[in-house]
Amino acid sequence: MNDSKFPIIVFHNVTSASRCSEFVKIAAGMGFKTLVITQAQGSAAQRGLPAAQKIAFKHEINFMSLYDLNDLTELFNPDELLLIVPPPYGKTNLDNDFVISLKGKRWIAVFGGNDPGLSRKDIEKGDSIVQVPAGDLGSIGILVLGLALLTGKFRFNLDKQ
Repeated sequence: MNDSKFPIIVFHNVTSASRCSEFVKIAAGMGFKTLVITQAQGSAAQRGLPAAQKIAFKHEINFMSLYDLNDLTELFNPDELLLIVPPPYGKTNLDNDFVISLKGKRWIAVFGGNDPGLSRKDIEKGDSIVQVPAGDLGSIGILVLGLALLTGKFRFNLDKQ
């Protein structure tokens, strides 16, 4: 896979059909071009994935569904697998300095598709476990804020709080 497909944004462990569509709309709206849903279950697998694929096609987005997080590393061989979690589960904040450190790397960012987010087992698979510098906003809130910060267009100034 060529480097132009990076960064890759992943929504993991989704059970809601509507969250699949929301994920693609939000990530496409933020300008990301390669999206993956892993471990879709129930209505997410039956109705959500086809709806998400349709939205991705309309936005000319690369989209696929994979079984689990291990498939990501096997297929894409990223330099860094980021797991974006709500506080206090991250080891560092997703801030401007962290985003700058990603420049030039082939990275994948994984967001939890259900509340409260990613499981401990999932978190063990990541290279970097980062948290959004806010309260627990639910899976869609963490996704929106995390993607906004990853674009580099939005910043938190934690020193002035």
